[in-house]
Amino acid sequence: MNFFIILYVVFIVSANLIGFLVFKKSKNLYLVALVILGLAGVFGVIGAIWAVSILEDGFAAFFGFNLASYLFFNSIIVLLFAFVGSIIKKIKE
Repeated sequence: MNFFIILYVVFIVSANLIGFLVFKKSKNLYLVALVILGLAGVFGVIGAIWAVSILEDGFAAFFGFNLASYLFFNSIIVLLFAFVGSIIKKIKE
């Protein structure tokens, strides 16, 4: 099971790293939240397929769903940061 914990960390870090690279290119936190939300679905499906192929059990697909939920909450946190940043920018003007 330690393999799957490492897989969680790798997928979450890679989604955030891709989001960071998108932010460096576009300077738009809303786009970063959308990218991480899209990666939640992609990495969730990849994790589910990988877990089913390794464990050979249909219920292993819930691993991918659990991973997708973590990335979904991660994108919500980034979206909240974008809202707070927009509010602070409006207040400073």
